[in-house]
Amino acid sequence: MGITDNSLFDNHDDLRKRIPEMVERYRQPVLIEQYLPGREFTAALLGNGSDVRVLPLVEMDFSCLPAGANPMYSYEAKWTWDSPGDSLPLFRCPADADDALRETIEDTAEDAFRVLRCRDWARMDMRLDEDGAPSVMEVNPLPGILPNPEDHSWFPEAARAAGVSYTEMILTVVREACDRYGIT
Repeated sequence: MGITDNSLFDNHDDLRKRIPEMVERYRQPVLIEQYLPGREFTAALLGNGSDVRVLPLVEMDFSCLPAGANPMYSYEAKWTWDSPGDSLPLFRCPADADDALRETIEDTAEDAFRVLRCRDWARMDMRLDEDGAPSVMEVNPLPGILPNPEDHSWFPEAARAAGVSYTEMILTVVREACDRYGIT
């Protein structure tokens, strides 16, 4: 079971001091990841093989988070600060990305989809490093698909931006799976 502590550390000494605390508290190894300071995107993919397509990218906008909040899509950002009826403008779809950046993100998402042998659909969460290169942070082979647009479910949001209704999105996933199994 993974436990997430979204703490950001300004220096290695502070980090080294916290590691024993985290190991004792969670009673499991601690994974340390380098913080990627760039923009954050998610890419929704539909299809299989050479027919995989990337839907319009979604970009996170952390400028609307409360003062002092870490610029990341944390538990608090998703479930506390962004609530139905009190929605935050946390994302843009389609993302405001130039053609070169969009293509790089899409290529990275497609490569990860294929290498990890995802099928039918998936969502890739990526963040840009200090040089603007995307890194895959998370792969969601069974992405959330809340139908209500106010719920900020990224896969349906990307589908809507592509002109694909919620029903058609679901039927596309079912058709892709049926095609894989030779079911007509």
